[in-house]
Amino acid sequence: MSETGRQAAARVLAATLTLLAREMERLAPPFSLWAESLEADEIKQTAMSVAAGEAAVLWVDESHPARGLAIIRVMPLESAILGEGSLRIVGPWLVEPDPVERRQSARTIAVKARELSLKGGSKFVIVKTWHDPAILRGFIDEGFQVAEITSRFSGPIEETKLPEFPFLYHAGLAIRTPAPPEREKWLEALGELFYDGHYRHGPYLPQDFSARIWRQIILRDMKKQLPTVFLWDERQRCPVGLAMAAVGGPAADLTVVHINDDRRGEGLGRLLINELVRLMFQRGVTKLRAETACWNLPAVSLYSSLGLRPRVPLVALHLEV
Repeated sequence: MSETGRQAAARVLAATLTLLAREMERLAPPFSLWAESLEADEIKQTAMSVAAGEAAVLWVDESHPARGLAIIRVMPLESAILGEGSLRIVGPWLVEPDPVERRQSARTIAVKARELSLKGGSKFVIVKTWHDPAILRGFIDEGFQVAEITSRFSGPIEETKLPEFPFLYHAGLAIRTPAPPEREKWLEALGELFYDGHYRHGPYLPQDFSARIWRQIILRDMKKQLPTVFLWDERQRCPVGLAMAAVGGPAADLTVVHINDDRRGEGLGRLLINELVRLMFQRGVTKLRAETACWNLPAVSLYSSLGLRPRVPLVALHLEV
């Protein structure tokens, strides 16, 4: 699609998502308990990604945009490392109150995603959607398998104060941000990383997913100058923790919080997030979002203790084309 076409699609998308968000707010339970409409900053970021060619729109019915849609993204880094194409679907956003119609709309999105996968040579499709039984059944009808349920949180943030530096010094710890030449070395020096959103996704991903993909994703994001802080052990002369966020306007998404196994339970994760929040606050960020697997109870407890409010959970499904 040309740049002009992408810009036009982005405008239609933004208008449609805004309309759907308003309609979803009016829906009564149980539908309103399953689905959650996009917030204004999320709509803007989604439209910008389409305008930039980083994502595309899958309409349930292109002649009637208000019937619903989903967003699909190619995951180039994961595709390159896995040796197989990988696509990610976000949504769908549907306001049809009839569960039979919602199920059929989800099937339509799933079929279109599979067709795009086959056309582009992708072998793996991931979708994160609401825990709406009708939508889940629609994807399952087309061969998707449930892989994970994630807890999401969001809330306003304020500039926080770190514990006094003498405490850190006494513990032999320091907050540091490595220079570009040191980034990869520091990542390699950290204990084993895992991304809990894929940690228990069955046979679809390789056992060495962390080494092959997760570290490289973090390194890629660090090169984009995303807010990043390391926890450095002065005595052992090595990093023991990492926190990172992706900033989009006044909101930021907490993407990584890692503490080495032998240092967990000391409150170091909160320490890292506090420093990260301070960096983001200086960039004008006033809202923080986070997501973790429902079974990751330490992370759930941490995000709740920070004052973040729980949002509607998401269900991850996978399809091996």
